[in-house]
Amino acid sequence: MTQAENERRGNVPPSNKRYFYRTYGLTIASQLELPELPKAEATSQPDVVVLTPGVAEKLEGATFRKGWLEMGDDRCQITIEGVARYRVEDGQRILLDRRVPREVDPVADPGDIRLFLLGSALGGLLHQRHWLPLHVSALKTPSGVWAFTGHSGAGKSTIGAWLHYTQNWPLVTDDVAVIKPHEDIPYLHPGPPRVKLWKDALAALGIQTEGLVRDLTREDKYHLMLNKGFQDHPSPLKALVMLERAEEGEAASLERIRGVEAFKSVMATLYRPEMGTEFNTAEQLMRESIKLAGKIRVYRFRRPWSLDQMNSSIEPLLHEIKQ
Repeated sequence: MTQAENERRGNVPPSNKRYFYRTYGLTIASQLELPELPKAEATSQPDVVVLTPGVAEKLEGATFRKGWLEMGDDRCQITIEGVARYRVEDGQRILLDRRVPREVDPVADPGDIRLFLLGSALGGLLHQRHWLPLHVSALKTPSGVWAFTGHSGAGKSTIGAWLHYTQNWPLVTDDVAVIKPHEDIPYLHPGPPRVKLWKDALAALGIQTEGLVRDLTREDKYHLMLNKGFQDHPSPLKALVMLERAEEGEAASLERIRGVEAFKSVMATLYRPEMGTEFNTAEQLMRESIKLAGKIRVYRFRRPWSLDQMNSSIEPLLHEIKQ
């Protein structure tokens, strides 16, 4: 058995070596290699540390427990069965324990371990810093950064990837990006450079699934890591587009929305809102969402669902972006 396998099973102490990366405008020092993230210069004062000690099965003093998530006192613990346990503390530390029960394979896939570390665990850390993590796909267009959001399955990854590949616009994020409320200009700070696409969208874009990482919860969805074509520095957010599915026979349409409706769209875009309400007050989240809605344009975009019509259905969107 290799040392790496032994460590994953919890049989040997973790290495003291540190790897340095950057994401969300943060410098991360990690005991675990994170090839999905851009590398950063070594520093004695990183913003975040990722450590691999043992973690207790339950979060002590938790005020919220539901399924895989426990929260309380600027800490949260995420337990993913068969993968790992993550404890996130004070917006500064992520403690990762790979010694969790597994039904079949005694060794968790390293890609799965990193998937939840870079997703829910980092999302909790962003909320602990009182930032606004937004669940969006965003691109750097000729008129600034446009972000797309909507309920699960609304097609934000599909439309982001479509515009990236057909218009050659750099992707800023395809999962989570963050707004830092203390900044006067609403800069969108990008997260890990990955794209999650359904199998039919990959086929329509001519991308093979061979070698891609399959999503753990959705069999026909795949993860692509794009080391090129991503913006890895913050840019001002110009517009947020709420995606909706058009009724059969309805033409694609783009509508500017304002006021309460725009505010509700921003609130609906928050990543892991249950974490947001735990580590902030409801009043804080509302205040910051209202402020953000007042600084950007907010739209509703309704389009036919067929990928065969995508090039024609995005015409109203392209017209507005290119004005």
